[in-house]
Formats: sequence, C-alpha cells, structure tokens
Amino acid sequence: MLTALRDVVMTEASREMKSNGCSSLSSTSIILNSCNGSILNTLDRKSSPILNALISEKRIIAQNQVRRVLFLTEDLGGGTGNHLLSMINLWEKTCWQAEMISQSPLTARIAPQIPITFFPRRWFDRYPLTQIHRLLQIRHYMMQNPPDLVHCYFYWPILYGRILKRLGIIKYLIENREDQGFSWNQYDYALLRMTRSLPDRVICVSEAVRQVVLEKEGIDPERTVVVHNGIELSPLPRSVNKSEVYAELGITKEHCVVGMVANFNRPVKGVSYFLEAIPLIIQAVPTARFLILGLGNTQELRNQAQLLGIEPYLILAGYQEEVERYYAIMDISVMTSLSEGLSITLLESMGHSLPVVVTRVGGNPEVVIDGETGYLVPPRDTAAFAKRVIELLKNPALRVRMGQAGRRRVERCFQIHQASKKYLEIYTEVLQASSA
Repeated sequence: MLTALRDVVMTEASREMKSNGCSSLSSTSIILNSCNGSILNTLDRKSSPILNALISEKRIIAQNQVRRVLFLTEDLGGGTGNHLLSMINLWEKTCWQAEMISQSPLTARIAPQIPITFFPRRWFDRYPLTQIHRLLQIRHYMMQNPPDLVHCYFYWPILYGRILKRLGIIKYLIENREDQGFSWNQYDYALLRMTRSLPDRVICVSEAVRQVVLEKEGIDPERTVVVHNGIELSPLPRSVNKSEVYAELGITKEHCVVGMVANFNRPVKGVSYFLEAIPLIIQAVPTARFLILGLGNTQELRNQAQLLGIEPYLILAGYQEEVERYYAIMDISVMTSLSEGLSITLLESMGHSLPVVVTRVGGNPEVVIDGETGYLVPPRDTAAFAKRVIELLKNPALRVRMGQAGRRRVERCFQIHQASKKYLEIYTEVLQASSA
C-alpha cells in the first residue's frame, strides 16, 4: 500500500506542477451504449441536435438502470452510522443498490437493510500492516463485485478509495466530511492535499465543514457540496410512560431535567465544561437535575462530579438504544462541544420540541436560530452557558415556544428524505457528467 500511496502522491504532485493551459476541441467523443453494443460517434455537438437528443434519451434511460454504490467506512455507530443507514433504507424503491464494507461492528440504532461486509481487526493490527491488509481486502472485494460508484467515510477509507481510483479499480469516487477534521494532523492533511484531484465530489455536512475542507485540503470548490444531515420525524410524538422513566432515573416530575446525549469519551464533546456549569445552575435552580446519555468512561465523570460536589444532581444513564424515552422527560437539551460537523443529537433534540443551548461551533449555527429555537454560546464559556440554561429553566413558556420553533425548523430543513434525495442527485450528476 505504501508503494501505491507513494505513486498516487507523486502523480498528483506532478500534475499540480504542470501548466494549467488546455486546448479547445471542436468535437466531442461520446460512447452511446445500446442493447446491441457500443457506437462510437465523434461529432460536433453544437451542430448536431439529433446527437443531443440521443444523449438526453440515454440519460433518461440510465436513470432507470440499477446502479451499485459501495460504502467504505470505519465505523457504523454514533450519529454518522445512524444517519447513513437511515438514508440508505429509503432507497429501496430507487434504481440504487447499496452495500457496505466496515471495519467496526454495527452499533447504530438503525437496523440495516443492505449487505454489510465486516473486515475486523486482526492480531497484527499495527501500522502499516493493518492498512496494507485492509487495502488488499477491499481491492479483492471490488474486483469480484465491481461497483458503479464508491462512497467513502472517515480518513483511512478515503485514502483507500483514492489509491484504488488511481489504480483504475474505482471509476467514480465520492467522499464525505462529517466533522471539522479535529482528529487529523498535518501529515494526514498533507496526503489529502497531494491527492486532492481524485475525488469526484466531496460532500460536507455543513458549510463550516466545507470551509475547513477548502482551507486545509485545497479541494476544488466546484467539487465540494453541502448537504445537511437529516432525521426521520414522526407525525406525532411517541407515547412514553414518563413516570416509568422518572422512577428509573430516581427523579420526579417536579425536577427540571437538563439533558446531554454524546459520546463523552471524546474530549471534543467538552462534557467537562457541562459539569463545571452545574454548580452555577444549581445555585439558581435547585430543582435542576442533569442527565448524560452515551458511550464513555463514566468513572472519570463521577470523579469530576465528586470534586465539584454535584454527585446528587448528576445522572449517568450510559448508552441507551431507546433514547426517545429520555428526550421525552428532558426540559432542555444541551451540547458543550468544542467542534461539530452537523450534530444528529441536535436535530433529534429539536425534533422532540426541546429548546437547546449549544456552543457556537461547526454546523450548530446553521441549525440553531439564536434566540428563536435556542441559544448559541461561546465554547468553553461556562458562565455564558449556565446563564442561558438558567434563563430557560426559569421560563417554562419560553421553553415551549423555542421547542415548537425548533421542531418546525427541522420539519422544513432537516428531514432525512431531503438529505437522501440530494445524495442520489449527486450520484446521478457524477455519472451523467462522465458521459457528457
């Protein structure tokens, strides 16, 4: 893989150094596929309306052909996994057939309806042996099952995709950027810059993410596109036995619940800032209780809670598959992240008519209308965060008004079927551009 990666980097670097000048051709070579074979036509398209009509007809027919898209991903959990599977499950009646290769086992709440091949970690899981082995596995799979298009999520699958495209195994390559690259270092970005001409499209989940891609990766802006994440909304809220949930958590309906849903083992989620704000909030609203749901080391949070003297007010419920039950008893949903792409948790919270208090990072300002659907606060600013939470806890009418406004905003702009449609439009556009 290292040799292949070197070849890709050298080829792309050489290409960047060449002159950008290009000659103008008066004719265009187009291959029109039919049931009887292929016809190669070299014609001046501007002077051939018949040819243009044939091309248009071919594109219409192509839209009804079954197309195979293969997803490469490292992880099938968290917000990204749930969003991807939710979107794919809507493609059943389209001409697109999806399949997936993943390194990690399925932990998403959404049940997949597509074939998934897992390439688990092995005993020799060390760099670069793991990466070489994984690349060879993916290459073999694609040689046996050639897809029409490959769509990559996360860093190593992106590199595998670029190498395989340079080797001619992948025809069309789509990539996703789910966050602002907080876990990538300067060497990661150097490889991405060197191979930046290979992807046909880079889908960014927010404009904030797109700006990072343009600045740090140098991708051609014309090949980047923003498609906001979406969620599936039920027409009516799910019926939840709130008394049962209250009893499970050891609280009553007289308590005001401030909830956070996050993979809090990631420092970028900034959960420690949430804990630091709790003493300030308790002083103003003693009936407040603070619920944290998600994966992570709860002992570290308990240790910090003990130091802050907030243990009686904090509830660590761990990972819950039926997170809707807990949204139903929350009064406010919060996030103290230091970086975000476009949070599924944020969309889910607003979809459950909850007012939100979140940090002004990443795609959060593209979702939250400050002062209307919730509040945006500076990251790491514990006092500003506590102030907004207290304001909402003391004003039930404001909570209801902001929660309803948030629900309406998600209904208009952030539903999963909207995102799904845009992804399929991008796939079709890439395939059609190749035949133009």
